[in-house]
Amino acid sequence: MKRLATGLLCLVAALYAAATLLEPRYPWLWYAARTCEAAMIGAIADWFAVVALFRHPLGLRFIPHTAILPRNKGRIAAGLSEFIQQNFLSTEAVVARIAAFQPARTLSGWLLKPQNAEALAGYGSRALAYALHALDDERVAAFLKRAVAQALEKADLAGAVAGVLDVLTEDQRHHALLDGALAGFDDLLQKEETRRYLAEEVARNAPTYLKSINEWLGLRLDEKAALRIVEAALRKVSEVRRDRDHELRRRFDAVVADFVARLRSDPALREKVARARDEILGSPALSAYLGGLWGELRDWLAADLAGGASSAVHARLVEMARGLGARLEADAGVRQWIDEQILAAAPALVEEHRGKFGRFVEDQINGWQEEKLVEELESHLGPDLQYIRINGTVVGGLVGLLLALVSTAVTDWLR
Repeated sequence: MKRLATGLLCLVAALYAAATLLEPRYPWLWYAARTCEAAMIGAIADWFAVVALFRHPLGLRFIPHTAILPRNKGRIAAGLSEFIQQNFLSTEAVVARIAAFQPARTLSGWLLKPQNAEALAGYGSRALAYALHALDDERVAAFLKRAVAQALEKADLAGAVAGVLDVLTEDQRHHALLDGALAGFDDLLQKEETRRYLAEEVARNAPTYLKSINEWLGLRLDEKAALRIVEAALRKVSEVRRDRDHELRRRFDAVVADFVARLRSDPALREKVARARDEILGSPALSAYLGGLWGELRDWLAADLAGGASSAVHARLVEMARGLGARLEADAGVRQWIDEQILAAAPALVEEHRGKFGRFVEDQINGWQEEKLVEELESHLGPDLQYIRINGTVVGGLVGLLLALVSTAVTDWLR
């Protein structure tokens, strides 16, 4: 494009010279000379303007307002950064693009394609195999063991248990456990084998005189006592199950509340819990047991993952990926919920991070040398800017011809 624009300038210069030389013989060439003269002026003026954007024309640094782009690199970088942030990374534009993308539907469609589920499972299998290999290193294993042990040793186990119990007892949730236990106890007492067991226990532990009376008179007082015990227990269980404000329920609440309070404030109980925790952590048998379990799991996983596509883990990952896709595809409500959550979270994320993208662009441009900036801009804008020179040559020539015609007409009219 530079050669084309420069060639056009040389052409009109040659035509200007020829027209000027031949004008005495051919007077009409005066119009051609004026046209070419104006075309040269337009071409040179636009050449100066285009070159002045990128560098100093003819290397003359004293000419003001030249090498505009390199000299204003910082301002250009800041302006481009702001332009990208405001027009490409605006919250409205990003959220609209995400909404049009329909993330949940796109994800479900992607997961339902067998090749994608296979690829995802392949990534997961390789990541798992790599993790197993990394964790097999004695240094990593020792580090993780120390880190976990130290974290557990520092943990307030009594406070954690108290917090869990607080959650479980809120709004009397723990009564569901009590009701379940009472129901199980009720079912147990209703069974014939339970009655026989109680009768045997009563008979075995009955006083000697009661056993003698049973033998002499055949009254079977032990069985009657067992039945009375079962009947009393059943009545009591039924009372507690029906009455939400039963005395035994209140006692149960008091015992649980007292235990929670002691976990938080009783030094002796807290010390006992901490001592039990330390004994468990320091147990060689537990350590050996957990180590053996981990070794067996690791060996099985390593052997299975070595099977590649025939791996059970790989097959399970494929099944999970495609199953997730199928469930998302079938449940429009869940898809809508996922999209809503993403669209709700997007504005804050965009506002938080779009400045970082803008600063990245700004830093990249500011980090370029001036020659690099000129090279990049010229490679993208230069060809189009050369059309300015070409247009300047053509438009300048046409204006020169028009002025020549008007000048001649006015001169003739004045005569």
